[in-house]
Amino acid sequence: QAQGAGLHSSSPFSTAQRLAVVGLRAMAAPPSAEVEMKECFDLFDRDADGKIEAKQLGEVLRSLGQILIEKDVAELRKEVVGDLVAFDKFKELASRKPRQPEKQSKALMQAFEVFDKSGIGQVDMSELEHVVTSMGEKLSAQEFQDICKAAGLAPSGSVEYRQVVDKVIKA
Repeated sequence: QAQGAGLHSSSPFSTAQRLAVVGLRAMAAPPSAEVEMKECFDLFDRDADGKIEAKQLGEVLRSLGQILIEKDVAELRKEVVGDLVAFDKFKELASRKPRQPEKQSKALMQAFEVFDKSGIGQVDMSELEHVVTSMGEKLSAQEFQDICKAAGLAPSGSVEYRQVVDKVIKA
């Protein structure tokens, strides 16, 4: 059973949970060039008007492999005028936070260490699934399963999180 439910958002557990979620999402959708940026943007542009909802900004950026916590997204959203984001503005915002593999690796390792109660470098996938589908920036159970499949991870049992972090960083 995961501990930490009900903790306020600045707790280390909550931050670790958010980092684990965005790290898992990043494994399923590696960073891309402008063409992929546009393809991703278009997937979220449901009415094909060349704009996405500002509230989707974090989700779209994360689907490009960016590792962002809500604070990062809130800072970017401050630069959006209105409720919609055009592709040019999205591209500008997406280009501002280049991948920083060393920093991302360290942050993800710290996040997974929170779940490694035995200190052996492994995390139980069922516990991780419970945490990322029930607290903070929740994934649906289907999203978790899809990410595991895309990343080549077994959805149950234990996984060495160093391998997960390496996949995320190299993606």
